[in-house]
Amino acid sequence: MPAPKYARPGSPRAGFVRSLLLEALLAVLLVALLLAAQVLEGRAALAWTRYHAEQAPLARRPGEHTRQAGYWAAQAVELLAPLPEGAESARLALGLGQSIEARDHAAALTLYTQVRAALERVRASRWRGLGFGDLAAEAGRLAEAARQRGPNERP
Repeated sequence: MPAPKYARPGSPRAGFVRSLLLEALLAVLLVALLLAAQVLEGRAALAWTRYHAEQAPLARRPGEHTRQAGYWAAQAVELLAPLPEGAESARLALGLGQSIEARDHAAALTLYTQVRAALERVRASRWRGLGFGDLAAEAGRLAEAARQRGPNERP
């Protein structure tokens, strides 16, 4: 009698296929869980960027809030790229730098440098760097203009 062409439910071959499907499902769930953790961390970094960006203009000395906004924006860019939230955090930080530069030049320059470095690292990746070219160019332009102006000149 020839071997059956298709595996019957009780055959060893069906058990192998079932276990293979189960392992594939577990692998997909593990990857999804790891990506979800990274997105969650990135969204937390975006929340900290928003917080410090809102606090900096209100503070008597905006330097610490500006530096923290730059740090958290860089974290959000690296964790969330290529999602739109990564670009949002970079835009928020660059806008803060422009508004604070007249009051605290050094903090704004630090912010520009941090965000620019994160954008350049992300842009180096073909897939993750999609859509970050304009922001990286703007961050570079702002940092270069701040360096040339110096701490005593108004923007």
